[in-house]
Amino acid sequence: MLTKPIPSSGEELPVIGLGTYRAFNTSLNPFKKKDLQQVVNLFFDAGGTLIDSSPMYGKAEAVTGDVLASINGHDKAFLATKVWTDGQQQGINEMEDSLRKMRCTEIELMQVHNLVDCDTHLKTLRDWQAAGRVKYIGITHYTESAFGELGSYLKKYPWIDFCQFPYSIARRDAEDYFFDLCADLEVATLINRPFEQDGLFAKIKRSPVPAWAADFGCTSWAQFFLKYILGHDPATCAIPATSNPDHMADNLVAGEGRLPDAAELKKMADYFDAL
Repeated sequence: MLTKPIPSSGEELPVIGLGTYRAFNTSLNPFKKKDLQQVVNLFFDAGGTLIDSSPMYGKAEAVTGDVLASINGHDKAFLATKVWTDGQQQGINEMEDSLRKMRCTEIELMQVHNLVDCDTHLKTLRDWQAAGRVKYIGITHYTESAFGELGSYLKKYPWIDFCQFPYSIARRDAEDYFFDLCADLEVATLINRPFEQDGLFAKIKRSPVPAWAADFGCTSWAQFFLKYILGHDPATCAIPATSNPDHMADNLVAGEGRLPDAAELKKMADYFDAL
């Protein structure tokens, strides 16, 4: 799989990650567990590492920990989750609970979810980072209207390593200035909602993937949407969520081969807009 560097460290991160929103918020009956085990094994076999979760996602953290334990996958995973509460001690308690659920004693990335009590939790995370309990620190939001506030935090705390936000071929607000800001501040980006929670597939309906997309390795709409995101240099890693092994296999192809250049990205956006 293609990789991009985490600016604060230079560590290479595979460009396709795995989100757990809704997909991992499930009861683990034997059939569901088998599907999720297959999803994660496919992900690792293709070179993926980053799995993103949150206490906001119901059972997702615990299910992630269970599935990884069942396939001896913790050593292969770059685990990311979030703190999503008010108050210093409440934040510490929630993060401790997340580590317990995900079955780890330290974690690669802890993010302040939707900027809730952000200053308080960033101070705690700086201490945790110094103690080796967390490797990277991030902030997140789910709306483009928060770009201004996200940017303010990135400027205020230049040691923030990651910023997670929504971006897709249908919602390109990040291209206006926010991608450039993250690049200038040397912050890695995680892209959530890359399919608009399947809304993009509803729009394309039965429209064909354009034949010229094969020039950069696209054979499906999922690959088209992900390659569009990753073709922008500041997009470090896209994190589509799925519990379907076939969808996982399809998504992973987007991380192979070359990425579209600037002219091809414009052609992709124009094609999509015309549908």
